[in-house]
This record gives sequence, structure tokens and C-alpha cells, in this order.
Amino acid sequence: AGIYSLVGNAAADFAGPAEILSLLIAMLPAFFTALSYAEMASMIPASGSSYTYIYTVLGEFCAWLVGWNLCLEYMGAASAVSVSWANHVGSFIELVSSASIDHRLLSAPVSWNATAQNFYLTGSWICLPAVIVILVLTAIIIYDLDTSSLLISIIVILKIVILLIFICVCIKYIDPKNYHPFLPKSEGGNTYGIKGLLHATTISFFAFIGFDEITTAAQEATTEAARLLPLSILISLGIATILYLGVASVMLGVVNYKDLKVPNPIAEVCKVIGLKWLQVIVHLGAILGLTSVILVTLYVQSRIFYSMSKDGLLPPVFSKIKLWKKKKTVVNNITFSSSTTTTTTIETNTTIATVEPTITITGNIHETNKPTGSPVWASIAIGW
Repeated sequence: AGIYSLVGNAAADFAGPAEILSLLIAMLPAFFTALSYAEMASMIPASGSSYTYIYTVLGEFCAWLVGWNLCLEYMGAASAVSVSWANHVGSFIELVSSASIDHRLLSAPVSWNATAQNFYLTGSWICLPAVIVILVLTAIIIYDLDTSSLLISIIVILKIVILLIFICVCIKYIDPKNYHPFLPKSEGGNTYGIKGLLHATTISFFAFIGFDEITTAAQEATTEAARLLPLSILISLGIATILYLGVASVMLGVVNYKDLKVPNPIAEVCKVIGLKWLQVIVHLGAILGLTSVILVTLYVQSRIFYSMSKDGLLPPVFSKIKLWKKKKTVVNNITFSSSTTTTTTIETNTTIATVEPTITITGNIHETNKPTGSPVWASIAIGW
């Protein structure tokens, strides 16, 4: 979902057209991290992702730290994405009709002022669309896991098709002059220059994070999970890399990078070239993308709770499985994930919640291979 805002904003604020290069650089550590996850998934095809891997190799204390970091990451992500979803829906309604949503229903009544370091009243009532989408998607997950899986698959296909349409339509509007200067001169701080490129690279790295969620529900996969999970991780990373590079190249070629400092840069590109139908499709793609992120995040969060509870690090109620439509469902976990997501204070800086499990998994691989002194064969790591 970050493809709709991250690329354009990073280019406008930090790297200019060199954001394309920052994506390539960021892809390398993401690739090596994916290999670590792929290797662990082939050896331990169980639910819980990095929490389970670290619990197995490094012990309970390290797993406890990583587990709670994952909880912070997923709850914060679902909260932030649901608010972004609400704003995109508001923009979409205004784009396709004369109607609009009251702005007091599109944000929380209380927010945080990072400069003054205090909370303040926004004048809004509640971010109602965000609450509604969380409740609806929670109901879908509880109702039928197969239905939610099918919904995710359909959404993913649609948003990939929409991005490919955007690339194919806009490629003829590329003006090579927009790529110059490729790396603008430094304007101080992290704005442009080498420092800006490096800062954009750190931001771009998180564009590729998400493959770890594939391993969270490994226990519910097929009997070939040990082979399919590593393949899924690397294929998903490959697809994400191609799409990000394609969208970035087209976006930065069509408009000047300074014009991309907007909430939805891709939609801004469509507006500049005067194609309203493409603008509508792109807005729809953003909404679909954000919907799938919320759905997956809620689902993954419940599985982390389940794994931690099963190991005794959370109360037993979170590992209680109930029969729903003759299928086993962790209703308590899904409901709790939903309630915490709608009430969590969204912080702008939750980087540590993502970085800490990623770093620990790499160390986990080293510790796993330490007794034998040799790594797992690459053919096993990639699932063949």
C-alpha cells in the first residue's frame, strides 16, 4: 500500500529522482532478510513468524521481546492504515460525486503535537470510516477464513492490475528532463544530496517489508508449507520490487519530483496528465490496497497472540480455539486485535518495532547454523 505515497514523498522530501536508486539499494538488505526468513520457514513451518523462530532458537526472553515488538508493529500499522483508508475514501467520494464526508468524521478527536510534545484537541469527533472498516474486516475474518483469504487474493490481483495499467498508460508521458538532476544538490539536513539519498533508502527499505507476514500463518498452510513458504516469500519480494521500480520510474519521469509532496502522488500524476478515469482507478487501487493491508494485519496479529499464549507468555484465553461454522477460529484473538486497533494512539515513529525482529532473525540464522558450522543449502532455503 505504501507504493501510493512512499515513493513520491521520499522523492519530494529527500532524494529527488534518485529515489529510484534508493529503492534498488534498499532492495539488497530486504533480499538478504527475505533469505533469512525463507531459511527459517523451511526449517520451522509453524505459526508465529519471527516470534516462533526466535523462541525455538534463542529462548523465551528474546521471543517475549520480539513478540511484543510484533504486536506494537501490527497494531500500529493497522491503526495508521485504517486512518489513511478513511481519508482515501473521503477523497474518492469527492472525486466521483458532489458529495463529501464531514471532516469531523475523518480524524480522531485527540492528536499528538510532536513539536510541543503534548496532546491537543483537533475539533473532530471520531474517524468513523476507520472504525467501520476495522469492524467489517474483523467480522469477515471471524465468519470464514476461506472467505477472507479469497477476498485478499482478489484484492491483490486487482491492485496489481491497476498499477500495471498506470505504468502502461503513463509511460508515454515521460519527459527525460524530469530525471535531471538525478540527485539534486543538498539543501541542508536530509534534503537531497548523499545524505538525502541514504535517508530515502532507509525509508524505502520498509516498502519491501511484509513478506514476514506470510510465515505467521504457516501452520494453517498445506502439508508442503516447508517448500511453499520460502518460495512465496521470495516471489512476493520480487513482485514488489518490480512494481516499485516501475511506478517510481514512471512517476518521476512524468512530473517534477517537487510536485509529488502530496498525500497521493500517483493520483497527482494522473491529474497532471489530465486523465480523470485513470485518477479514479488509482484512487480505487489505493483503497483496495489499504483494505488488504488492514485485513492481513488483523489476521496476522491474532496469530501472534495465539502463539504467545500457547507458549505461556499471554493468558490462556488467547489460545482458546472456538468452533465457528464447523471450523476452528481464534475468535478471542481476532476480537481483541480489532478493539486494540481502533483505540491505539498512532505514533509516527514505530521503526524499532519493525527493525528489532528483522535484526534478530538474522542473528537467529547465525545461531541456528553455529552447531554444524554450515548453512542450510540454498536449494532448501528457496523451497525447491
